[in-house]
Amino acid sequence: MGIIKPGQAISGEYDLSYIDENGTEYFVEVKTGDGKSFMISPGELEFAMKNADRYKLYLVYNVDTAEPDYRELPAKFWEDARFRKKEIVERIVYEF
Repeated sequence: MGIIKPGQAISGEYDLSYIDENGTEYFVEVKTGDGKSFMISPGELEFAMKNADRYKLYLVYNVDTAEPDYRELPAKFWEDARFRKKEIVERIVYEF
């Protein structure tokens, strides 16, 4: 299985889901990055916030090694002071 580099994937609100032994469905998002940052779309973040109790985000990094590293980010990472949001505008469109 190949690992998609940051910015190359086009997906919906999450990458996969699973149901635990109690029948609760969890939504999983997997992001690649440098171990210190990752990109998330506004729609993905909105979905995460709406489903915070059932949302998990994993950051995979060192993807060019034989065994990439990964870590699960804390629940509601957007409220954690260790995580600073930096918004990047990709394009501006004017219509007439």
